[in-house]
Amino acid sequence: MTLKTDPILYCENLKKHYQDGDKIVPVLNDVSFAIKRGESVAIVGRSGSGKTTLLNMLGGLESPSEGKVVLDNTHLHALSDRKRGYLRNRVLGLIFQFHHLLPEFTALENVCMPLLIQGLSASTAKKRSQILLEKVGLGHRETHKPAALSGGERQRVAIARALVTQPKCILADEPTGNLDNQSADQVYDLMMQLTQEFNTSFVVVTHDLSLAKRMDRIVTIERGNLREGQ
Repeated sequence: MTLKTDPILYCENLKKHYQDGDKIVPVLNDVSFAIKRGESVAIVGRSGSGKTTLLNMLGGLESPSEGKVVLDNTHLHALSDRKRGYLRNRVLGLIFQFHHLLPEFTALENVCMPLLIQGLSASTAKKRSQILLEKVGLGHRETHKPAALSGGERQRVAIARALVTQPKCILADEPTGNLDNQSADQVYDLMMQLTQEFNTSFVVVTHDLSLAKRMDRIVTIERGNLREGQ
């Protein structure tokens, strides 16, 4: 039985290193922490500290050298690629610094994609996607392709795509890092508003401490080690 107090996502004794010729290059050292259901957490640290590597492992996009990641009570990296993708599609929403929208598809079609992958009908996917595009203020732009949208608008589409499956947790990697200050503030406000509305856990990697301080909690990665606080 899943309790509301159970963490939606946690890692235990997570380590990551890379092989560089005959040398082993450590990236993360014995990292353990948990994200509660509905909680917002910022991961901060210097460039190259391992923030994105940690986020990728939490999302099942990269495998740890040691340790485990548990998503919604399931050992993520013990799953096959297919089952891991299936779980990720239903439980996680992913937002990146660069929106990764499919350029040949409209905003509406991009948002529909995760629902179609789940097997929903085209009509149901369209209705749900239109609701999310309205929520992010882009209902009037649903037929536009990414090239016809501004940077801030593209990131709003990416947010709608991440939330359309009503995931239990959003993982975001520098989601406003490619935007000007005004657009970044608007996008960040929107993410916070929608994750609270859907009671979605929110984990964001950011270099912006003013944004990080708006989260429930901050964790810092320094020389591969994680500590609570700024």
